[in-house]
Formats: sequence, structure tokens, C-alpha cells
Amino acid sequence: MINFKVSAPGKVILHGEHAVVYGKTAVAASLNLRTTVKFTELLDPDLREPIIKIEFPHVKLSLDVPLFVLHNAFFDVNNFNYPKLKECNLLHSYVQNFLSLIDNLIDSNDEKVIKQQRLSLQAFFYLLVCITYEEHIDIKEDTSFYVHLSTELEISSGLGSSASFAVCLAACFLHWSRLQRGDHDTFSKDELDKISKYALNCEKIMHESPSGIDNSVCTYGSVIKFQNKELVDVLPRVPNLKILLVNTNVARSTKDQVRRAARLKESYPLIVTPVLDSIDALSESAWEAIKEMSSGADDSTEPLDDEPDWYKTLSMFIHMNQGLLKTLDVSHPKLDTICALAWQETYAGKLTGAGGGGYAYILLPPNVENESIEFRTFLLQLEAKGFDVTMTSLGGSGVKIEHLE
Repeated sequence: MINFKVSAPGKVILHGEHAVVYGKTAVAASLNLRTTVKFTELLDPDLREPIIKIEFPHVKLSLDVPLFVLHNAFFDVNNFNYPKLKECNLLHSYVQNFLSLIDNLIDSNDEKVIKQQRLSLQAFFYLLVCITYEEHIDIKEDTSFYVHLSTELEISSGLGSSASFAVCLAACFLHWSRLQRGDHDTFSKDELDKISKYALNCEKIMHESPSGIDNSVCTYGSVIKFQNKELVDVLPRVPNLKILLVNTNVARSTKDQVRRAARLKESYPLIVTPVLDSIDALSESAWEAIKEMSSGADDSTEPLDDEPDWYKTLSMFIHMNQGLLKTLDVSHPKLDTICALAWQETYAGKLTGAGGGGYAYILLPPNVENESIEFRTFLLQLEAKGFDVTMTSLGGSGVKIEHLE
């Protein structure tokens, strides 16, 4: 019986928001908050008919789909022509139509939750069908299987939850196909490339025109450089970069924020274009600074200086970038408050993602004393303003096969 677990990280954009829309450089890092999928083939003689048991508690979804419904819709050669649908990019539409057949299985009175559940199911069945055909998964008609997906990431918050979800599922089905052929305990570079591509296509269900940043970070981990809608480079390793993730608890729309910056650029091109060029130059400089710091990373346990040079440099870049984003009118008073409080404590913070709400991140010194009075006071200040604070780190591993307990 096949039984395994796969996980993928979330992401934070460190530099390059909004400028990346115009082909400029962006730098992003994996987040040590992960999405995990558990897969189990079910050999239960008490089941009257084989099922696909799906549990996605993050969107309050739990349902059993009869396996014959899946087979009839997608694997009956008389009814379904995968090569033709793939060539015409119509698989998404076909999956949407399929969901109408199982719509009665979705049980919720909350329209927002129902929308999230449908998007999750579209992603699930799109990847299952696509990877089954591309990677030759043998879905036996007499064997049930169970997929449970959980996440430490807040949904629709700009931390890459949907990409982490898609990468996890793509890796899950790819790993399943490999296990059916023999042993498989790690993803090769070619397999990671496949996972990222599958996830990007899946992301189009949820974001229409994804840039490719999120699925790249969630697949490869570490810190990446992204430019002109392409992954340019991935750092092989990064020392532990501690951050505070601070949630403004202000809802925002990525599309609205991108349009806001675009309107400003259209109205004042002579002002805004140099700002975008400055963000690009800053992103390039930040990438080189992180790359240099990374190349000198080792496992030494010797104490670090209170503020190493690389920390001072990266902090200044963060502070400058927040100022440039404010110029683009994509910040928010609550984001400004977070960054101001950080600067008062000699830390640096900036918005991450589209802005207008959502999250900010604050870079912490490598040897910050978590229990010091000064640090605890700073956290209390943020919480007193109504912000949710999470301490985590950047630059960890990408998608990986986990050891079962």
C-alpha cells in the first residue's frame, strides 16, 4: 500500500513588487511556514465502492467522490480526448464542467468558503488528470485513495498559499507515479522543473495570469531572482534569516493594487518610471548582497556581531524599498505604522506582495534575543496596534518528501 507525505513552503517577496510587472527584477524567498499533503491508498473491504476521499480543512472541505465518476469523466477514451484538450488549453474548462457533476457534495452556506472550495477542487482535479496522463499514473478502478492537505499559511494573504497548495499536489501525484514504478525518495532537478511547470499551469485557475514567482519559490525554496517572467537564478543555500511576519488584518486585492500603480504610471510616467527603475536597481543590489552573504555562509557556531555588515546593508535596502513603494501609492497607513515602529527599534520592515494591506516583514538581526525585554516590548507594541505577529525564517528547503512518523 502506498502511503507518503509531501510538503512545500510559502513565499515572501523581498524586493521588486510592482516593478516586476514591467519586467524588472524581483527577489523572493521561501518561508518556513509549509503546506503538507498526506496521501494514502485505501484498501478497505467494507467500502461498497472505491472513492477518492478529499480533506482540505483550510477551506473546510471534506468529501468522498466515487471513483467511477472520475473514470467516466476523464479516463473513458470514448468521452475524453486529453491530447486535444491539452493542445487547445481546454482542460481547465473541462474540469470546471466536471465539478458541476459533484457540486451536490459541497456542503456550505458561506459563499466565500464555497468559492475557495471550488477553486481548490478545480486545482486538485486539474493536476490529478493532467499528471495521470503525462506521468502515466495507474489509477486502479478497485482502489480508493485519500488526500489530506493542511497548511500553516493564511489563505489569500500574499504568502503564496495557493502556489504552495499547487506545488504540493503536483509533487504528490508525481511522487505517486514514481512509486508505482519502484523506489523514489527525492525529487531530481528535472522533476522539480516539472512540478513547477504543473503548478504554474494550475495557478492560472486561481490567478488567471500568475507571474511564476510563487510556484518557483515554493518548488525550489531558498532565495530566487526573477526577471521578465522567468526564473533567473536560485541560491544553493542561505543562512537562517529571521523575520517577523506582521499581518495588518486589512484585506486587499492584488489586481486592484496593480491597477492602482499602473494608473499612476500612465498619469505621471516621468515620475513613476524612474521609481520603477530605482526598485529594479535596488532589487539587483539586494540580490548581490544576499548572494555574497550566502557564499560565506557556514555552519560555524561562533557568535555573530550584533549587526553584521550584511544585516546593515539589507536593512537599508528594505527601508529604501518601502519608501519607493509608498511613492507608488501601494502602501497603507497600517503598513506605514509597522515599518515606523520597526525603524524606531533599529529594525527594517516593508510590505510584501501587492500592498494596500496584507503583510509586512521585518528583518531581525541574526542573534536577536527572543526573550529580551526590548524585543518583547516591541512585539507587544505591534500587538497593541491590532497586528498579528509570527516569528519565522527565510530561505529553507523547497518541496520535499517528508518522513512518515
